[in-house]
Amino acid sequence: RFPEFGFDGLIKCVFSGFEARLCAGANGVKTKELRLHPYLFPTGLSGEPTFAPGGNPKLDAQKFWQNVRRALLRKPVDRIGLGGYLHLVEPFPDFCDYIEKVTDEFRLLKSFHQSGAPYVIPGKVAILTAWGALRSWTCSGHLHEHPEVDLINVLESLSGLPFEVEFLSFEDIKTNGISKDIKVIINAGILNSAWSGGDAWKDEQIIEILTEFVANGGGFLGIHEPSACDFSSQFFQLAPILGVDKDLGTKKCLGKYQYSVQPNHFITAENSELNLPVCEGIFVLGKNVNVLAEKNKTPILTEHQFGKGRSIYLSGYRYGIENTRLLMRAILYAGQQEEAVRYYICSNPMTECAYYPAAEIIVIINNSGDLQKTSVQTMDGKTIQAVLEPYDIEIISPFIQNTKS
Repeated sequence: RFPEFGFDGLIKCVFSGFEARLCAGANGVKTKELRLHPYLFPTGLSGEPTFAPGGNPKLDAQKFWQNVRRALLRKPVDRIGLGGYLHLVEPFPDFCDYIEKVTDEFRLLKSFHQSGAPYVIPGKVAILTAWGALRSWTCSGHLHEHPEVDLINVLESLSGLPFEVEFLSFEDIKTNGISKDIKVIINAGILNSAWSGGDAWKDEQIIEILTEFVANGGGFLGIHEPSACDFSSQFFQLAPILGVDKDLGTKKCLGKYQYSVQPNHFITAENSELNLPVCEGIFVLGKNVNVLAEKNKTPILTEHQFGKGRSIYLSGYRYGIENTRLLMRAILYAGQQEEAVRYYICSNPMTECAYYPAAEIIVIINNSGDLQKTSVQTMDGKTIQAVLEPYDIEIISPFIQNTKS
């Protein structure tokens, strides 16, 4: 509704990648600006020193920019800025030098987008909530204020991954069905939340549409309490698709299927340990469900073939570099696109890249505070090697000399 308000610009203060995507994806606004952190104040939001004795604003800026930059590889904005009291930066020349570096990176990334959009893996990933597109790239405020909301953590990971993301409501799929270009649908949340869906799961038409989608070859990724609604004999209304359900205490007299953990799988191939919360009461429905990881004798990651499609269950989700790679592989597996992991994906999970076909440029970023070595395979058979300093960026192009920003 921005056009009817007559706004000519949108300024979004950002800590995270999903906030950058929220601003970049707003419609009907001519100019979009990100207001970067740390703000030029003596202390941060929690009272920790920033531009004050004991503070390290350069390190703060590096960590915030690392989150925002990976999102800007995917979608651009027009401007960046800072807010606060300018005189506070005078005792911190290293911060001033780093912000100069950030602005150079920003201008460079913006110029690549002007030539055309970056490569994305074919097909769409859809986020299914009660709100749909009305709350694209957001649900419960800042990530740092709501660390236990699964969906906001999922959005943070998705903000920098090479997927086209669409936001659907339950009314959308009832009215329009599910378009053929959607490969995977994600539903994440807890019982009675707008993110999981609440009473929408009492609608048999919703169940029929999603069951048909997966049976015909689609992918479904459920997180924490997907399709949860306490009104029938099953708690997860898509339990037959997921292959798991949750016991609220009413099934203790029934024997549970005794599973074994499958140690080697495409989804977990790059994760030696899984940092996922436990959702108590989860049980497996039968032998056709593969448990890929457990914690405290409770499944935390499963996969299930349903008809021609695939479903994945995660007991919860928290944003992190390792979990982002896990989520990417789970989406590719659910969408039956395992081969896509070979191209324009960094070999080192601590690094990420974006390929701009029109400009023939590959941008590689280091998301960690350590030196990282990585490689990227292109579709024409080339393998690109890179060594990146902490939080650094490298631009690789056949037309210009490779540069490190």
